[in-house]
Parts: sequence; C-alpha cells; structure tokens
Amino acid sequence: MSALTFSRSYAQALRRSAAPPLRRALKNRAIFLDRDGTIIHEAHYLRDPRKVKLYRGAAKALKQAERSGFKLIIVSNQSGIGRGWVCEKTVDRIHNKMKRLLSASSGARLDAVYFCPHAPWDHCPCRKPKPLLVRQACRRFNIDPRRSFVIGDKIADIKLAKAAGSTGVLVLTGHGREEWARWPKNKNWKPIYVAGSLFTAIRWIVGREKLVK
Repeated sequence: MSALTFSRSYAQALRRSAAPPLRRALKNRAIFLDRDGTIIHEAHYLRDPRKVKLYRGAAKALKQAERSGFKLIIVSNQSGIGRGWVCEKTVDRIHNKMKRLLSASSGARLDAVYFCPHAPWDHCPCRKPKPLLVRQACRRFNIDPRRSFVIGDKIADIKLAKAAGSTGVLVLTGHGREEWARWPKNKNWKPIYVAGSLFTAIRWIVGREKLVK
C-alpha cells in the first residue's frame, strides 16, 4: 500500500471519532512517530522543504523497524497551518521531501502521515496528546495499539502513548533533552525508555520485541 498523507478538517475529525470500534482481530504492530525533532532536525515551524534534514541513522532505523514487521506512521502537530504561517501544500511538500530522503538513504517507506493542522486554541479533537489520529490509523491499518509504540521528543508524545494504550519512548533529540530535564516527576506517564536518538530508540524496541517473543 502506498504511503498516504492525511490532514483532517475539524468536522471530519469529529465524524471519524464517532466511528464504531474495529471488530476484526487486531494483527499489526506500529511505531507512531513524531516528525520534527525525532526523524528530521527541529526547525521553528519549518516552511521550506529544502531545509528538511534527517537525523543521522534515522533512515536506517526506520528500515530496521519495517523489516521487523512494524507499520511506520507519522503523527504530528502542525499548528503552523492554523496559525497562518504555512499552508497545507507546503507541509505536503515537506513530507514528500522527507519520504524521498528516507527512500534514497535506506529504502525506508512510511505507511502513512497523519497531522493535526489546528492551532492550540482551536481545541480540536486531533491535536496530540489526544489519540484521535492514532485511533484512525489503527482502524485503517488493523493495528493493535497495545502492541505498538510512540516515539517522540516531547511530553505530549508520551501522553499520547498513554492515551492510546501504547508504549512511549522519548528521544533526546529536538526538544527531548529539555523536556526530560523538566519532566513532572510525580506523573505515572513516564516513558518506558529514554533514547539518545531515533536510531537508539528503534534498536531498543526491536531488541525488546525479540526478547518478548
């Protein structure tokens, strides 16, 4: 199945959030990935596809996860759209550039890219850490969220993992190091693992899954 890019209007998101639960057996595992600061270098509201730069080892790591049977799905907040700083077409071009770099580097292929285009004050149902986009992906790709992981560089990604019933892994790239330094120590939604990079995070996940089997 070809990689797809999704953005949802507020009304569409509301309709999909009311969709009936999946009745068939959940077979697939996924890694839900943040974009900026996790796969590509953090840029303040990236607006130029020419500035897309993969983290070292990111493409190789994603290919390893793909070979291990994981669906690879981006779930990100792109509030620059809602703030009027970037248009959806430019975001699509950024995603296409990222996909080309991944493919050229290691042959890695994303199964889908989901993003919330709303500003925080829109109080939409699809902005992380709300799990709507993860649930949409689980329905579409027959994914068991309990056997899946969320990787990102922010507290919102780990809260998303908890809300979706998945396992959260924090990376120290992007905002990760400062987020971990100010982590609320009294919360029960800490990451199961803190990795220096996406490469390290996926190596840990793949190794852990082999031990579980």
